[in-house]
Amino acid sequence: MLMKNSEEKRNTAWRTVLTVSSVLIIIVAVFFVVKLFTDNPLEGTWVSDEGDITLSFTDERDSVIVRDGSISVTTECSVDKSTKVLTVYVSDEAVREQAEDTGGEISETQIQDLLDHIQGTYEYNIENTTLTLTEREYGSQMVFEKN
Repeated sequence: MLMKNSEEKRNTAWRTVLTVSSVLIIIVAVFFVVKLFTDNPLEGTWVSDEGDITLSFTDERDSVIVRDGSISVTTECSVDKSTKVLTVYVSDEAVREQAEDTGGEISETQIQDLLDHIQGTYEYNIENTTLTLTEREYGSQMVFEKN
């Protein structure tokens, strides 16, 4: 060793190693705690079993992109991780704005029909790569696979 005969140098080196490793452990622990409590469990793209609807959740904001092949629409949602509840909101104003943004290619009726399939409050369950949305009022289920 470089510091064979100096007990003081060995103590200083040992304290430095312990301090650096302790700081790294704390940083990693804080990262995982923050990721655990702030992460959106639904984040990603989910394709329905029937293949007719695709849901894309982003972590940045409370919104979901709903696609059915030809139409892609963004709408608001909220995810309550403690009760495992997903609520999808549809506002007439947002539907109107998105229809206008397409320049007449997609009508308000087409957008509203697509969003009617997903609008509502659901209890969600994620097992491996399968997302199950169970409607709270009627109990009907939609099953999605992670893409």
